[in-house]
Amino acid sequence: MKPKQVIIIGASACGAKAAARIKRLRPDYDVAVLDRSSYISYAACGMPYYLEGKVRDPDDLLKTTYGRVRDIQYFKDLKDIAIHANVKALRIDRENRRIEATHTATGESLTFDYDALVLALGARPKMPPIPGTDLKGIYHLTRMEDTQGIAREIQNHERGRAVIVGGGFIGVEAAEALRAKKWNVTLLERENQLFPDMIDFEIAAMIREHFYEQMVETEFDAGILSFEGENGQVQKVITRHHSYSADIVIVAAGLAPETELTQAADLERGETGALKVNAQMQTSDPAIYAGGDLVENTHIVTGRPCYIPLGSTANKHGRVIADNICGNPSTFPGVQGTFICKAFDYAVGATGLSEAQAKRMEIDAFAISVCGFDKAHYYPNSQIIALKLIFENGTHKLLGLQAVGKGDVARRIDVAATAIRLGATISDIDDLDMAYAPPFSPALDVFVTALNVAQNVKSGMMKPVTAQEAKKLLDEDDSVLMIDVRSDLEFRRAHISSPRVVNIPLDELRRRIQEVPKDKKIICVCLLGLRGFSAQRILEEAGYSDVRTLEGGIFLWPWKEDLD
Repeated sequence: MKPKQVIIIGASACGAKAAARIKRLRPDYDVAVLDRSSYISYAACGMPYYLEGKVRDPDDLLKTTYGRVRDIQYFKDLKDIAIHANVKALRIDRENRRIEATHTATGESLTFDYDALVLALGARPKMPPIPGTDLKGIYHLTRMEDTQGIAREIQNHERGRAVIVGGGFIGVEAAEALRAKKWNVTLLERENQLFPDMIDFEIAAMIREHFYEQMVETEFDAGILSFEGENGQVQKVITRHHSYSADIVIVAAGLAPETELTQAADLERGETGALKVNAQMQTSDPAIYAGGDLVENTHIVTGRPCYIPLGSTANKHGRVIADNICGNPSTFPGVQGTFICKAFDYAVGATGLSEAQAKRMEIDAFAISVCGFDKAHYYPNSQIIALKLIFENGTHKLLGLQAVGKGDVARRIDVAATAIRLGATISDIDDLDMAYAPPFSPALDVFVTALNVAQNVKSGMMKPVTAQEAKKLLDEDDSVLMIDVRSDLEFRRAHISSPRVVNIPLDELRRRIQEVPKDKKIICVCLLGLRGFSAQRILEEAGYSDVRTLEGGIFLWPWKEDLD
């Protein structure tokens, strides 16, 4: 009997994972992988770190954990998988189950018959409709070919000038890589913050401030008018307000699913424009599976379709696809959008919904921001991190978490991702038994502290005010008084600049309470929020009726330029 023929188009995360698992489950199946590139099965997420110099050799991005390069011979010898590099699929003949393709180097026409087809075509980088995009020196950073080209530019231009278009993962990581090479870097973002539609403004503002510290120039709400150059080489980027010199431009304006081949085959697309698949990762043609950045997913929190292209998701898709092709029923439940990104000395990440996303989807939710130390505050190199948690009103179910800081935010994101997946409420996890020792955590982890704060807010004990609300009140309301309850030394080092801000240290508040007028709206502020809450309770005990605590304290104040 003829063995089952499986053709996979795309040799990156999803495709390579599906191919390898199929051969583990069914060594008798014939598996062939087509890819239009000469680079196969490489770690695309590691490309910025090669540019930065943390990964010394580009081949390291193609190696296994034991050092073997995953090339054509590797797949043939170790896995009995036929890799056809530099082969571009042109047409899917669904009726005859055949792929028509061409060899990109020789022009040779090729055909491949299949019993099961896996589409792992990935995504293409978006290119905004800007004049001058055909100039040399304009790159994306989504393929190994891009990485090699940018690496050559770095070698050819000592202390060059780069303009990055887009403030998501790739843009942020590229900025760090080029600054490590002593380049001048400008990042342009059309929205008013980094990581737009991924995290909320005040969390993103922490990275924006750190970019300033790292000498990365930024322009937000940037309207790019044109790329300009001479002799076919880019030299400038023109926005509505500025002109930036550039030896190279990296366009990191997001990804779009590579659906040209699937549209021609009349495979159904979903609400997001990505290819639609069921829980078994089958397309509208049951013989054709698809995964990775090509497809849309179901968001676990909302139950709605979403397009969130991530390498971690692509690998999971490949496994589910392989299981089903091999007769082992398997389903993919969906995604939560969990991510983390290194931004110089900071880490920033999230899981689930942001507050802005919940509002846009008309989900009845509330949010709370809390700052604390990632390990015991007295332990060397402990760092402050900020968490923002989003809960559903009524049920108190955890809907999302964002985290930022120089400390270990990944641990807290992963705990929250697990809680969200299990549908946990505040009361389910506010006494979570987390690992504790001073080098790793405070006795009460900052994540648990945040849940306790949420309990205090819902009970009415703590009355928080967000930074945005506080700034509006300071700017517009004469009846507002902000009391900074840090020490005199802390206050003199940096404080919010406003005539409506006074300094009364917490340990002096009881004996100086007559200095606080009772006809004012009081906002209590400290570095992290705990002393501010203590001050709120002291004032309420003394009969003050309108007292609130600034969430996240000075640490999470988004407008650091307002500090004196």
